Amino acid sequence: MAKYQKKTNYREKYPGLSEEIIEVLEKSDRQMEYLQYDIKVERCRINSVSGAVTYLPSREDSYERLLEENRHSFYDHP
Repeated sequence: MAKYQKKTNYREKYPGLSEEIIEVLEKSDRQMEYLQYDIKVERCRINSVSGAVTYLPSREDSYERLLEENRHSFYDHP
């Protein structure tokens, strides 16, 4: 799974860039973070009234996560 990386400070790194370009770069970084991490993580939802805990599966499985859980894809079978 993708690791957290410190966000790039584009204003500091490229002081001559316009705000519009910096905004596009920051949005692009966020989209990459979403694709690499957010959709591959399970979520936990807790009902504040009943206290029931519900686990929501990830919206995408990664090969690494399947290996971690000792699951095999249909490609592994002869």
